[in-house]
Amino acid sequence: MPQIIKVKRGSGSPVSLQVGEVAFDTTNKSFFIGTAEGVLPIGGEHVFAKKTFVNDAVAAEASLRSSADSTLTSNLNSEISRATAAEGVIAANLATEISDRAAAISSEASARSSADSVLDGKITTEKNRVDAILSAADADKDSFAEIVSLINSVDTTNDSAFAGYVTSNNAALASETSARQSADTALGGRIDTVESAATALTTRVSAAEQDIIDNATAISTEASNRASAITSEASARSAADTTLQGNIDSEASTRATADTSLSNRITALEGASADSRLDDLESDVADHETRISALETTIDGGTY
Repeated sequence: MPQIIKVKRGSGSPVSLQVGEVAFDTTNKSFFIGTAEGVLPIGGEHVFAKKTFVNDAVAAEASLRSSADSTLTSNLNSEISRATAAEGVIAANLATEISDRAAAISSEASARSSADSVLDGKITTEKNRVDAILSAADADKDSFAEIVSLINSVDTTNDSAFAGYVTSNNAALASETSARQSADTALGGRIDTVESAATALTTRVSAAEQDIIDNATAISTEASNRASAITSEASARSAADTTLQGNIDSEASTRATADTSLSNRITALEGASADSRLDDLESDVADHETRISALETTIDGGTY
């Protein structure tokens, strides 16, 4: 019955191994060997990532990056559309406000010009009347005083009307001046609000542009890191394959040497007499039984 050799085994990495002693991590499916420097991992899933795992990780990362880029692009397009529409509304409102203010100022100027023309006409009429009175100043003083008294007695209606008009006009002018000042203040406030909104919009657009730049940098860095990780993994795999091939070649050489030695022993046995060969065979069997009995207590590496 063939002997079954079991190496030392356990769950997780072994804490210590003798030089040349091997152990198997049954949980993480990994091999370790003891060296003068300590425990050295030599193969298995815990030591080297599977190619499928790396491919899946890269594909998952690429999918996440693509989804994030698509979301960012959509959000940016929405923000640009909203900002463009807001700018259009602000520009239209500002243009309307400027047009309304220009029309109001033009209307007020026209009204003031008409009122001033009427006032100038009445002032001219009164001036002519006063000039006519003064031109008669050289007349007899008694006659002039009588004329003035007569005019004052018969022209009180016009004097009162003129005084009332002047008072009314002054009040209207003061009211219009106050209204214009209030309108100018309100217009200034609205313009300040529009400028503030435009500044805020510019700030948001600048922030969005910076987000795009930062995201592009992050994507570039992530792509570089993934490429570096893949290159490192490929290099590790190549080195591990080289080591494994060396171990296989060494084992093959050892086996070939052992086969040659065994073949030589068989040849020697075949050339000896039957009794001699039987004696030698019995001796070998006894020797092997002794060695097997001695090894049976240590053939199982145990657990760690």
